[in-house]
Amino acid sequence: MDAAIYNACKSELISIVGVQYVLSSVDELAIYLTEETGTYTGKASLVVFPQNKEQVSAIMRYCNQHSISVTPRGAGTSLAGNAISLNDGIIMILSSMDKILEIDIENHLITVQPGCIVDSLKNYVDSHGLYYPVDPASSGTSMIGGHVMTNAAGPRSYKYGSTKNYVRALELVLSDGTIIQTGTLTEKNSTGYNLTQLIVGSEGSLGIVTSITLGLVKKPPYNNTVLMSFESLEDALNTILLLRNSAVDISAIEFIEREALDLVARYEGQAAIVIEENCAAHLLIELESSSAAAMDQQLSMLAEIMESATYLNIIVADGSEQKELLWRMRKLIGHAVRHYSVYREVDTVVPANKMVSLIQHVKSIGFKFGFKSVCYGHAGNGNIHVNILKDNIDEAQWHNILKNAVGEIFDEVIRLGGSLSGEHGIGILNKEFMSKQFTEVELGLMRGIKKVFDPKSIMNPGKIFPEY
Repeated sequence: MDAAIYNACKSELISIVGVQYVLSSVDELAIYLTEETGTYTGKASLVVFPQNKEQVSAIMRYCNQHSISVTPRGAGTSLAGNAISLNDGIIMILSSMDKILEIDIENHLITVQPGCIVDSLKNYVDSHGLYYPVDPASSGTSMIGGHVMTNAAGPRSYKYGSTKNYVRALELVLSDGTIIQTGTLTEKNSTGYNLTQLIVGSEGSLGIVTSITLGLVKKPPYNNTVLMSFESLEDALNTILLLRNSAVDISAIEFIEREALDLVARYEGQAAIVIEENCAAHLLIELESSSAAAMDQQLSMLAEIMESATYLNIIVADGSEQKELLWRMRKLIGHAVRHYSVYREVDTVVPANKMVSLIQHVKSIGFKFGFKSVCYGHAGNGNIHVNILKDNIDEAQWHNILKNAVGEIFDEVIRLGGSLSGEHGIGILNKEFMSKQFTEVELGLMRGIKKVFDPKSIMNPGKIFPEY
Protein backbone atom coordinates (compact mmCIF):
# COMPACT_ATOMS: atom_id res chain seq x y z
CA MET A 1 0.00 0.00 0.00
CA ASP A 2 1.68 3.21 -1.09
CA ALA A 3 1.90 6.20 1.23
CA ALA A 4 -1.03 8.15 -0.21
CA ILE A 5 -3.42 5.19 -0.11
CA TYR A 6 -2.19 4.22 3.35
CA ASN A 7 -2.70 7.70 4.82
CA ALA A 8 -6.14 8.05 3.25
CA CYS A 9 -7.19 4.58 4.44
CA LYS A 10 -5.94 5.16 7.97
CA SER A 11 -7.74 8.49 8.14
CA GLU A 12 -10.98 6.91 6.89
CA LEU A 13 -10.80 4.02 9.37
CA ILE A 14 -10.22 6.46 12.25
CA SER A 15 -13.23 8.50 11.13
CA ILE A 16 -15.37 5.35 11.15
CA VAL A 17 -14.32 3.62 14.39
CA GLY A 18 -12.21 6.13 16.32
CA VAL A 19 -8.45 6.41 16.70
CA GLN A 20 -8.29 3.98 19.63
CA TYR A 21 -9.60 1.17 17.41
CA VAL A 22 -7.03 1.49 14.62
CA LEU A 23 -3.52 0.02 14.96
CA SER A 24 -0.67 0.92 12.64
CA SER A 25 2.72 0.53 14.32
CA VAL A 26 4.96 -2.42 13.47
CA ASP A 27 4.84 -3.74 17.03
CA GLU A 28 1.04 -3.46 17.22
CA LEU A 29 0.55 -5.22 13.89
CA ALA A 30 2.96 -8.06 14.70
CA ILE A 31 0.57 -9.53 17.27
CA TYR A 32 -2.01 -10.19 14.55
CA LEU A 33 0.23 -11.56 11.80
CA THR A 34 0.44 -15.15 13.08
CA GLU A 35 -2.04 -17.79 14.22
CA GLU A 36 -2.11 -20.82 16.49
CA THR A 37 0.30 -23.06 14.61
CA GLY A 38 2.95 -20.38 14.06
CA THR A 39 3.46 -21.74 10.53
CA TYR A 40 2.85 -18.44 8.77
CA THR A 41 3.75 -14.81 9.32
CA GLY A 42 1.53 -12.50 7.32
CA LYS A 43 1.69 -8.82 6.49
CA ALA A 44 -0.74 -5.93 6.72
CA SER A 45 -0.80 -2.15 6.77
CA LEU A 46 -3.51 -1.57 9.36
CA VAL A 47 -5.60 -3.38 11.95
CA VAL A 48 -9.14 -2.19 12.73
CA PHE A 49 -11.59 -3.19 15.48
CA PRO A 50 -15.18 -2.40 14.41
CA GLN A 51 -17.74 -2.08 17.20
CA ASN A 52 -20.93 -2.77 15.26
CA LYS A 53 -22.32 -3.87 11.90
CA GLU A 54 -22.65 -0.32 10.64
CA GLN A 55 -18.93 0.20 11.07
CA VAL A 56 -18.18 -3.10 9.36
CA SER A 57 -20.37 -2.00 6.47
CA ALA A 58 -18.69 1.41 6.19
CA ILE A 59 -15.21 -0.15 6.26
CA MET A 60 -16.11 -2.66 3.55
CA ARG A 61 -17.70 0.03 1.39
CA TYR A 62 -14.53 2.11 1.52
CA CYS A 63 -12.19 -0.84 0.95
CA ASN A 64 -14.24 -2.08 -1.99
CA GLN A 65 -14.19 1.36 -3.61
CA HIS A 66 -10.41 1.51 -3.32
CA SER A 67 -9.69 -2.24 -3.90
CA ILE A 68 -8.10 -2.68 -0.47
CA SER A 69 -8.06 -6.26 0.79
CA VAL A 70 -9.69 -7.19 4.10
CA THR A 71 -8.81 -10.23 6.21
CA PRO A 72 -11.42 -10.89 8.92
CA ARG A 73 -10.04 -12.36 12.14
CA GLY A 74 -11.26 -13.51 15.52
CA ALA A 75 -9.04 -15.04 18.20
CA GLY A 76 -6.43 -16.37 15.78
CA THR A 77 -6.88 -20.00 16.87
CA SER A 78 -7.11 -21.18 13.26
CA LEU A 79 -4.95 -24.12 12.24
CA ALA A 80 -4.76 -23.74 8.46
CA GLY A 81 -3.69 -20.12 8.05
CA ASN A 82 -7.34 -19.13 7.51
CA ALA A 83 -6.94 -15.73 9.21
CA ILE A 84 -3.45 -14.79 8.05
CA SER A 85 -3.29 -11.58 6.02
CA LEU A 86 -1.12 -12.18 2.97
CA ASN A 87 -0.79 -8.66 1.58
CA ASP A 88 -0.63 -5.06 2.71
CA GLY A 89 -4.34 -4.54 3.20
CA ILE A 90 -6.19 -4.38 6.51
CA ILE A 91 -6.99 -6.95 9.18
CA MET A 92 -10.50 -6.59 10.61
CA ILE A 93 -10.70 -8.04 14.12
CA LEU A 94 -14.21 -8.77 15.38
CA SER A 95 -13.40 -9.39 19.04
CA SER A 96 -15.20 -6.22 20.20
CA MET A 97 -18.47 -7.51 18.76
CA ASP A 98 -18.89 -10.11 21.49
CA LYS A 99 -22.43 -9.69 22.79
CA ILE A 100 -25.12 -12.27 23.33
CA LEU A 101 -28.02 -10.46 21.70
CA GLU A 102 -31.01 -12.65 22.51
CA ILE A 103 -32.01 -16.09 23.73
CA ASP A 104 -35.34 -17.65 22.80
CA ILE A 105 -35.85 -20.46 25.28
CA GLU A 106 -39.19 -21.62 23.85
CA ASN A 107 -37.77 -22.08 20.35
CA HIS A 108 -34.28 -23.15 21.51
CA LEU A 109 -32.49 -20.31 19.71
CA ILE A 110 -29.72 -17.89 20.58
CA THR A 111 -28.44 -14.91 18.60
CA VAL A 112 -24.88 -13.73 19.19
CA GLN A 113 -22.24 -11.50 17.68
CA PRO A 114 -19.20 -13.15 16.04
CA GLY A 115 -16.70 -12.16 18.75
CA CYS A 116 -18.50 -14.09 21.50
CA ILE A 117 -16.13 -16.64 23.10
CA VAL A 118 -17.60 -20.10 22.58
CA ASP A 119 -17.29 -21.22 26.21
CA SER A 120 -19.06 -18.03 27.30
CA LEU A 121 -21.86 -18.88 24.89
CA LYS A 122 -22.00 -22.46 26.15
CA ASN A 123 -22.08 -21.40 29.81
CA TYR A 124 -24.81 -18.82 29.17
CA VAL A 125 -26.93 -21.38 27.34
CA ASP A 126 -26.34 -23.94 30.09
CA SER A 127 -27.62 -21.47 32.71
CA HIS A 128 -30.91 -21.47 30.81
CA GLY A 129 -31.19 -25.27 30.75
CA LEU A 130 -30.12 -25.68 27.12
CA TYR A 131 -27.02 -27.00 25.37
CA TYR A 132 -24.71 -25.93 22.57
CA PRO A 133 -22.62 -29.07 21.99
CA VAL A 134 -19.89 -27.93 19.54
CA ASP A 135 -16.69 -28.06 21.60
CA PRO A 136 -13.27 -28.00 19.92
CA ALA A 137 -10.23 -27.86 22.18
CA SER A 138 -9.94 -24.10 21.62
CA SER A 139 -13.46 -23.28 22.84
CA GLY A 140 -12.11 -21.37 25.85
CA THR A 141 -10.51 -18.78 23.56
CA SER A 142 -12.00 -19.23 20.09
CA MET A 143 -14.91 -17.11 18.90
CA ILE A 144 -18.19 -18.27 17.42
CA GLY A 145 -17.59 -16.28 14.22
CA GLY A 146 -14.42 -18.28 13.61
CA HIS A 147 -16.35 -21.49 14.23
CA VAL A 148 -18.88 -20.49 11.60
CA MET A 149 -16.19 -19.53 9.11
CA THR A 150 -14.35 -22.87 9.45
CA ASN A 151 -17.33 -25.10 10.30
CA ALA A 152 -15.56 -26.08 13.52
CA ALA A 153 -16.45 -29.37 15.17
CA GLY A 154 -14.74 -31.19 18.05
CA PRO A 155 -15.19 -34.43 20.01
CA ARG A 156 -18.98 -34.33 20.37
CA SER A 157 -19.45 -33.96 16.63
CA TYR A 158 -19.79 -37.76 16.66
CA LYS A 159 -23.29 -37.44 18.08
CA TYR A 160 -24.17 -33.79 17.55
CA GLY A 161 -22.51 -32.77 14.31
CA SER A 162 -20.47 -29.64 13.57
CA THR A 163 -21.22 -25.91 13.59
CA LYS A 164 -23.18 -26.08 10.32
CA ASN A 165 -25.83 -28.23 12.04
CA TYR A 166 -26.72 -25.36 14.39
CA VAL A 167 -26.53 -22.22 12.25
CA ARG A 168 -30.08 -21.13 11.44
CA ALA A 169 -29.55 -17.58 10.23
CA LEU A 170 -26.77 -15.08 9.58
CA GLU A 171 -26.36 -11.37 9.18
CA LEU A 172 -23.65 -10.84 6.57
CA VAL A 173 -21.81 -7.78 5.28
CA LEU A 174 -20.84 -8.24 1.65
CA SER A 175 -17.63 -6.96 0.10
CA ASP A 176 -19.33 -3.73 -1.07
CA GLY A 177 -20.78 -3.00 2.38
CA THR A 178 -24.29 -4.27 1.69
CA ILE A 179 -25.87 -5.97 4.72
CA ILE A 180 -27.97 -9.07 4.01
CA GLN A 181 -29.82 -11.66 6.07
CA THR A 182 -29.67 -15.37 5.32
CA GLY A 183 -31.75 -18.23 6.68
CA THR A 184 -34.75 -18.17 9.00
CA LEU A 185 -35.57 -18.87 12.64
CA THR A 186 -37.57 -21.96 11.72
CA GLU A 187 -36.36 -25.54 12.03
CA LYS A 188 -37.47 -26.27 8.47
CA ASN A 189 -36.79 -24.11 5.44
CA SER A 190 -36.98 -25.17 1.81
CA THR A 191 -37.03 -21.79 0.12
CA GLY A 192 -34.47 -20.87 -2.50
CA TYR A 193 -30.74 -21.53 -2.35
CA ASN A 194 -29.31 -22.18 1.10
CA LEU A 195 -27.03 -19.15 1.41
CA THR A 196 -26.55 -19.76 5.13
CA GLN A 197 -24.84 -23.10 4.61
CA LEU A 198 -22.82 -21.65 1.75
CA ILE A 199 -21.37 -19.05 4.14
CA VAL A 200 -20.60 -21.60 6.86
CA GLY A 201 -17.07 -22.85 6.20
CA SER A 202 -16.29 -20.13 3.64
CA GLU A 203 -13.34 -18.81 5.72
CA GLY A 204 -14.24 -15.13 5.36
CA SER A 205 -13.91 -15.29 1.59
CA LEU A 206 -17.53 -14.35 0.83
CA GLY A 207 -18.36 -11.73 3.46
CA ILE A 208 -18.15 -10.81 7.13
CA VAL A 209 -20.66 -12.29 9.56
CA THR A 210 -21.96 -9.76 12.09
CA SER A 211 -24.74 -11.79 13.74
CA ILE A 212 -25.35 -15.51 14.14
CA THR A 213 -28.54 -17.32 15.17
CA LEU A 214 -27.91 -20.82 16.47
CA GLY A 215 -30.26 -23.66 17.23
CA LEU A 216 -29.83 -25.29 20.65
CA VAL A 217 -30.66 -28.70 22.10
CA LYS A 218 -31.65 -30.08 25.48
CA LYS A 219 -28.70 -31.01 27.65
CA PRO A 220 -28.57 -34.68 28.68
CA PRO A 221 -28.82 -34.87 32.49
CA TYR A 222 -26.07 -37.47 32.91
CA ASN A 223 -22.76 -38.17 31.25
CA ASN A 224 -19.71 -40.22 32.05
CA THR A 225 -16.26 -40.74 30.59
CA VAL A 226 -14.54 -44.04 29.90
CA LEU A 227 -10.89 -44.53 28.96
CA MET A 228 -9.85 -47.71 27.16
CA SER A 229 -6.28 -48.80 26.44
CA PHE A 230 -5.11 -51.05 23.62
CA GLU A 231 -1.96 -52.91 22.65
CA SER A 232 -2.18 -51.89 18.98
CA LEU A 233 -3.58 -49.03 16.91
CA GLU A 234 -5.61 -51.55 14.93
CA ASP A 235 -7.29 -52.94 18.07
CA ALA A 236 -8.34 -49.43 19.09
CA LEU A 237 -9.60 -48.41 15.66
CA ASN A 238 -11.49 -51.68 15.14
CA THR A 239 -13.17 -51.21 18.52
CA ILE A 240 -14.57 -47.91 17.21
CA LEU A 241 -16.55 -49.86 14.60
CA LEU A 242 -18.05 -52.02 17.37
CA LEU A 243 -19.04 -48.91 19.30
CA ARG A 244 -20.53 -47.21 16.23
CA ASN A 245 -22.74 -50.23 15.58
CA SER A 246 -23.94 -50.48 19.18
CA ALA A 247 -27.02 -49.04 20.87
CA VAL A 248 -24.95 -47.28 23.54
CA ASP A 249 -25.66 -43.53 23.66
CA ILE A 250 -22.18 -42.21 22.85
CA SER A 251 -21.49 -38.52 22.28
CA ALA A 252 -17.73 -38.72 21.64
CA ILE A 253 -15.15 -41.32 20.59
CA GLU A 254 -11.61 -39.92 20.67
CA PHE A 255 -8.56 -41.83 19.44
CA ILE A 256 -5.21 -41.01 21.09
CA GLU A 257 -1.96 -42.58 19.96
CA ARG A 258 0.54 -43.48 22.71
CA GLU A 259 3.05 -40.88 21.47
CA ALA A 260 0.43 -38.18 22.04
CA LEU A 261 -0.05 -39.27 25.65
CA ASP A 262 3.71 -39.23 26.22
CA LEU A 263 3.99 -35.70 24.80
CA VAL A 264 1.24 -34.47 27.14
CA ALA A 265 3.04 -36.03 30.11
CA ARG A 266 6.27 -34.35 29.01
CA TYR A 267 4.45 -31.01 28.57
CA GLU A 268 2.81 -31.26 31.99
CA GLY A 269 5.89 -32.60 33.75
CA GLN A 270 3.97 -35.65 34.92
CA ALA A 271 1.58 -38.28 33.57
CA ALA A 272 -2.09 -37.65 34.26
CA ILE A 273 -2.75 -41.39 34.45
CA VAL A 274 -0.72 -44.59 34.64
CA ILE A 275 -0.10 -45.87 31.10
CA GLU A 276 0.56 -49.56 30.57
CA GLU A 277 4.02 -50.21 29.16
CA ASN A 278 2.62 -52.07 26.16
CA CYS A 279 -0.17 -49.55 25.49
CA ALA A 280 -0.18 -48.28 21.87
CA ALA A 281 -3.39 -46.23 21.94
CA HIS A 282 -6.33 -45.06 24.00
CA LEU A 283 -9.97 -44.43 23.22
CA LEU A 284 -11.72 -41.75 25.24
CA ILE A 285 -15.48 -42.35 25.24
CA GLU A 286 -18.25 -40.09 26.53
CA LEU A 287 -21.62 -41.65 27.34
CA GLU A 288 -24.90 -39.80 27.91
CA SER A 289 -28.18 -40.78 29.52
CA SER A 290 -31.40 -39.43 30.98
CA SER A 291 -30.92 -40.84 34.50
CA ALA A 292 -28.43 -42.49 36.81
CA ALA A 293 -30.13 -45.83 36.30
CA ALA A 294 -29.95 -45.39 32.54
CA MET A 295 -26.24 -44.60 32.82
CA ASP A 296 -25.66 -47.86 34.70
CA GLN A 297 -27.45 -49.61 31.85
CA GLN A 298 -25.28 -47.82 29.28
CA LEU A 299 -22.13 -48.95 31.10
CA SER A 300 -23.41 -52.54 31.23
CA MET A 301 -24.07 -52.46 27.49
CA LEU A 302 -20.58 -51.09 26.93
CA ALA A 303 -19.08 -53.89 29.01
CA GLU A 304 -20.90 -56.47 26.87
CA ILE A 305 -19.57 -54.88 23.68
CA MET A 306 -16.02 -54.91 24.99
CA GLU A 307 -16.24 -58.69 25.43
CA SER A 308 -15.85 -58.81 21.64
CA ALA A 309 -12.90 -56.38 21.60
CA THR A 310 -9.20 -56.85 22.28
CA TYR A 311 -8.10 -54.35 24.92
CA LEU A 312 -5.73 -53.90 27.86
CA ASN A 313 -7.76 -51.95 30.40
CA ILE A 314 -10.90 -49.88 30.95
CA ILE A 315 -11.20 -46.96 33.39
CA VAL A 316 -14.64 -45.56 34.19
CA ALA A 317 -14.40 -42.06 35.65
CA ASP A 318 -15.43 -42.06 39.31
CA GLY A 319 -16.59 -38.45 39.40
CA SER A 320 -16.42 -35.03 37.79
CA GLU A 321 -12.80 -34.48 38.83
CA GLN A 322 -11.57 -37.57 37.02
CA LYS A 323 -13.73 -36.79 33.98
CA GLU A 324 -12.15 -33.34 33.76
CA LEU A 325 -8.68 -34.88 34.14
CA LEU A 326 -9.25 -37.30 31.27
CA TRP A 327 -10.63 -34.59 28.97
CA ARG A 328 -7.86 -32.20 29.93
CA MET A 329 -5.34 -34.83 28.83
CA ARG A 330 -7.06 -34.99 25.44
CA LYS A 331 -7.38 -31.24 25.01
CA LEU A 332 -3.73 -30.59 25.79
CA ILE A 333 -2.39 -32.71 22.94
CA GLY A 334 -2.24 -29.85 20.44
CA HIS A 335 -0.43 -27.59 22.92
CA ALA A 336 1.99 -30.38 23.84
CA VAL A 337 2.86 -31.07 20.20
CA ARG A 338 3.45 -27.37 19.47
CA HIS A 339 5.66 -27.09 22.55
CA TYR A 340 7.71 -30.13 21.52
CA SER A 341 8.40 -29.44 17.85
CA VAL A 342 7.57 -27.53 14.72
CA TYR A 343 4.95 -29.67 13.03
CA ARG A 344 2.58 -29.93 10.10
CA GLU A 345 -0.99 -30.90 10.93
CA VAL A 346 -2.90 -32.87 8.33
CA ASP A 347 -6.58 -32.74 9.26
CA THR A 348 -7.61 -35.99 7.59
CA VAL A 349 -11.11 -37.41 7.49
CA VAL A 350 -12.11 -40.74 5.96
CA PRO A 351 -15.02 -43.17 6.35
CA ALA A 352 -14.72 -44.70 9.82
CA ASN A 353 -13.99 -48.20 8.52
CA LYS A 354 -11.01 -46.86 6.55
CA MET A 355 -9.08 -45.41 9.50
CA VAL A 356 -6.86 -48.47 9.96
CA SER A 357 -5.81 -48.28 6.31
CA LEU A 358 -5.18 -44.54 6.58
CA ILE A 359 -2.98 -44.68 9.67
CA GLN A 360 -1.04 -47.65 8.37
CA HIS A 361 -0.39 -45.67 5.19
CA VAL A 362 0.64 -42.57 7.18
CA LYS A 363 3.19 -44.61 9.11
CA SER A 364 4.57 -46.13 5.91
CA ILE A 365 4.90 -42.68 4.36
CA GLY A 366 6.70 -41.54 7.51
CA PHE A 367 9.18 -44.38 7.15
CA LYS A 368 9.70 -43.51 3.48
CA PHE A 369 10.29 -39.79 4.07
CA GLY A 370 11.98 -40.07 7.47
CA PHE A 371 9.52 -38.39 9.81
CA LYS A 372 7.63 -39.33 12.98
CA SER A 373 3.91 -38.63 13.28
CA VAL A 374 1.46 -38.37 16.15
CA CYS A 375 -2.12 -39.36 15.33
CA TYR A 376 -5.19 -38.50 17.39
CA GLY A 377 -8.62 -37.02 16.96
CA HIS A 378 -12.33 -37.45 16.55
CA ALA A 379 -12.22 -41.01 15.34
CA GLY A 380 -15.90 -41.62 15.98
CA ASN A 381 -16.56 -39.90 12.67
CA GLY A 382 -13.28 -40.70 10.95
CA ASN A 383 -11.49 -37.40 11.64
CA ILE A 384 -7.82 -38.13 12.46
CA HIS A 385 -5.33 -35.31 13.10
CA VAL A 386 -1.96 -36.40 11.73
CA ASN A 387 0.80 -34.28 13.30
CA ILE A 388 4.05 -34.62 11.34
CA LEU A 389 6.94 -33.68 13.64
CA LYS A 390 9.93 -31.77 12.31
CA ASP A 391 12.23 -32.66 15.22
CA ASN A 392 15.79 -32.34 13.86
CA ILE A 393 14.90 -32.68 10.18
CA ASP A 394 16.86 -30.23 8.00
CA GLU A 395 15.07 -27.59 5.93
CA ALA A 396 15.52 -29.27 2.55
CA GLN A 397 14.06 -32.55 3.82
CA TRP A 398 11.30 -30.71 5.66
CA HIS A 399 10.30 -28.85 2.48
CA ASN A 400 10.12 -32.19 0.65
CA ILE A 401 7.91 -33.60 3.40
CA LEU A 402 5.56 -30.59 3.36
CA LYS A 403 5.00 -30.91 -0.35
CA ASN A 404 5.42 -34.54 -1.35
CA ALA A 405 4.76 -36.54 1.82
CA VAL A 406 1.67 -34.52 2.67
CA GLY A 407 0.57 -34.90 -0.94
CA GLU A 408 0.87 -38.67 -0.67
CA ILE A 409 -1.18 -38.65 2.55
CA PHE A 410 -3.90 -36.69 0.81
CA ASP A 411 -3.77 -39.06 -2.18
CA GLU A 412 -4.57 -41.91 0.20
CA VAL A 413 -7.28 -39.89 1.96
CA ILE A 414 -9.03 -39.23 -1.35
CA ARG A 415 -8.57 -42.84 -2.50
CA LEU A 416 -10.32 -43.97 0.69
CA GLY A 417 -13.26 -41.64 0.05
CA GLY A 418 -12.20 -38.88 2.44
CA SER A 419 -11.63 -35.14 2.32
CA LEU A 420 -8.74 -32.67 2.66
CA SER A 421 -10.09 -31.28 5.95
CA GLY A 422 -12.54 -32.48 8.56
CA GLU A 423 -12.82 -29.28 10.60
CA HIS A 424 -9.88 -26.88 10.14
CA GLY A 425 -10.61 -25.69 6.62
CA ILE A 426 -8.32 -25.07 3.66
CA GLY A 427 -6.83 -21.63 4.31
CA ILE A 428 -3.27 -21.30 3.05
CA LEU A 429 -2.13 -24.67 4.37
CA ASN A 430 -4.07 -26.97 2.09
CA LYS A 431 -4.96 -24.90 -0.97
CA GLU A 432 -2.24 -26.40 -3.18
CA PHE A 433 -3.90 -29.80 -2.75
CA MET A 434 -7.45 -28.78 -3.71
CA SER A 435 -7.11 -30.28 -7.19
CA LYS A 436 -6.63 -33.70 -5.58
CA GLN A 437 -10.25 -33.63 -4.39
CA PHE A 438 -11.98 -31.45 -6.99
CA THR A 439 -12.06 -31.35 -10.77
CA GLU A 440 -11.47 -28.13 -12.68
CA VAL A 441 -15.21 -27.91 -13.32
CA GLU A 442 -15.95 -28.15 -9.60
CA LEU A 443 -13.24 -25.63 -8.69
CA GLY A 444 -14.56 -23.35 -11.42
CA LEU A 445 -18.02 -23.36 -9.84
CA MET A 446 -16.49 -22.39 -6.48
CA ARG A 447 -14.46 -19.60 -8.06
CA GLY A 448 -17.62 -18.38 -9.76
CA ILE A 449 -19.44 -18.21 -6.43
CA LYS A 450 -16.51 -16.26 -4.97
CA LYS A 451 -16.71 -13.81 -7.89
CA VAL A 452 -20.44 -13.21 -7.38
CA PHE A 453 -19.98 -12.36 -3.70
CA ASP A 454 -16.64 -10.60 -4.07
CA PRO A 455 -16.07 -9.24 -7.62
CA LYS A 456 -12.82 -7.48 -6.72
CA SER A 457 -11.43 -10.40 -4.68
CA ILE A 458 -10.76 -8.24 -1.63
CA MET A 459 -12.25 -10.68 0.91
CA ASN A 460 -9.52 -12.71 2.63
CA PRO A 461 -7.50 -13.17 -0.57
CA GLY A 462 -4.95 -15.96 -0.94
CA LYS A 463 -7.07 -18.64 0.71
CA ILE A 464 -8.77 -21.86 -0.46
CA PHE A 465 -7.86 -21.69 -4.17
CA PRO A 466 -4.29 -22.25 -5.43
CA GLU A 467 -4.29 -19.20 -7.70
CA TYR A 468 -5.64 -16.71 -5.13
